[in-house]
Amino acid sequence: MSRDSGRPGGTYLAGWLFADLLLVIVLVVLGSEVPAAAPDPHPSPTAAATAAPDPSRSSSPSPADTARPGGLDPVTASVGVRLDPDALIAGRPSETAELTRQVNEEIKRYTGRTAAFVMVFGTVRSGGAVDTGRSDAYATAVARQLPQAAPRFFPPYSEKIIRGYHDSGQDIPSGTARIELFFLLS
Repeated sequence: MSRDSGRPGGTYLAGWLFADLLLVIVLVVLGSEVPAAAPDPHPSPTAAATAAPDPSRSSSPSPADTARPGGLDPVTASVGVRLDPDALIAGRPSETAELTRQVNEEIKRYTGRTAAFVMVFGTVRSGGAVDTGRSDAYATAVARQLPQAAPRFFPPYSEKIIRGYHDSGQDIPSGTARIELFFLLS
């Protein structure tokens, strides 16, 4: 006669019991975490009197301190350039100069502003279809050249701030780079 009556053995149940207890302990620990308290905006007079004054801070807030919070302007702008992608990827000086000319012509309408974040969408076609690898390389080549083309307008090159992507739109001609500009709130 077999001992197996269809019920799980003790070892099997012990594993599940251990897993359940571990889960309960994790939940208790996470639930008992106390968030850091925010500093008191109105300290007591004794706390304010014991703090040493900072001579570099003025007693009244400056207009910059009372201005609206910083961040990216939700209204973006888009400019476009049309170049020979292979020549720009290869770093041909004539194509770099043409990029500089077209970019400076396009950003004239934004005089007094500075781009904070830039996305470049490049399109390179091969046999009628978008070549995503070359499109990415083209967009990245444009992105790398933007700070040299207009140093007062574009931030220094960093893949976190100026980034190239491919654009697979059906109606976009080959060699087009669309530069999406994000400005800081002013």
